[in-house]
Amino acid sequence: MMSLASSLVRWCAVVAASATFLLPQMGAAERAPAPPLQKALRPSLPGRPVKVAAIPIGFNGDHDKKLALAIDILETAGQNGVDLACLPEEFAGCKAEPVPGPTTDAIGVLAKKHHMWIVCPLREQAGQEQFNTAVLLDREGKVAGYYRKVFVFWGEGLHASRDGVKVFDTDFGRIGMLTCFDANFDELWQEAERKGAEMILWPSAYGGGIPLNGYAMIHNYCIVPVGFGNMIDCFGRPAQPVEKPREKLSITTFDLDVTIVHQDFNGDKVAKLLQEHAGEVEKVPDVAVAGENWIVLRAIKPGLRVRDLCEKYQIETLREYRHRSREQINERRRKGERI
Repeated sequence: MMSLASSLVRWCAVVAASATFLLPQMGAAERAPAPPLQKALRPSLPGRPVKVAAIPIGFNGDHDKKLALAIDILETAGQNGVDLACLPEEFAGCKAEPVPGPTTDAIGVLAKKHHMWIVCPLREQAGQEQFNTAVLLDREGKVAGYYRKVFVFWGEGLHASRDGVKVFDTDFGRIGMLTCFDANFDELWQEAERKGAEMILWPSAYGGGIPLNGYAMIHNYCIVPVGFGNMIDCFGRPAQPVEKPREKLSITTFDLDVTIVHQDFNGDKVAKLLQEHAGEVEKVPDVAVAGENWIVLRAIKPGLRVRDLCEKYQIETLREYRHRSREQINERRRKGERI
């Protein structure tokens, strides 16, 4: 069996060499800047596209200056049709405040104005305790939830969360939030997958590096690291294409309906789906980092979603297959039964 280290080396080489994108391939002329995709039109598009922005303006600093900078960049993100924007941890300084409070109120104005979700991280004052907290604001600028950092870094002087990993249902999919030092603890990333996260927002003071690509590849969710503004698709590859309308703003579009299916027990069903929906669903070719027995499907007909068709054809997604197998094999193990 290949060792974990050699597997990781092999995977890194594949990622570095890969130029295959999840979104349809485009020529150079088509990659020129285009008008913002109107959010109202997205339900009629193929799959489940979500336009995401990372705003790597760093943590700490003068509160008023950093807040003004964040608002200015969020304005640009909103003008570019972003659905979800993420700021870094404690982006406006380390003075604690309640949630909701002055900073979430100010950022909430932008969320409502541009009808976009925003992750607004800050140092939270909760009674006598203080937390490194990422606050999720909805499209109306209201607090939709929060995540308190589970693994606080040495010297932060903050309390560690007792809430654990949370996931949040949005109009485009289920998301999770983890922060900075959390990158070192794989159980958090696994728990987010077990809870159904399709995208992880990672507001951080640093870039994170290749471990984040590994988590994305293993758990097949997209990751939005904010430290350096890099974004990662559900195969662990750098997201493509990425727009940079201005400094400290990176924007990409993920299709959260792109579906990975294992060949086991699904081959005939997938073949039938593709035959009966020719010209509406396609198999993504040459996904360089996919498992050898994976099938990757994407909708190409407006208004169609692969996940709905998989349910109709009784096709398990890769994640569903893993979860069912884990549960059933563990049950047989407990009973001492053959598998």
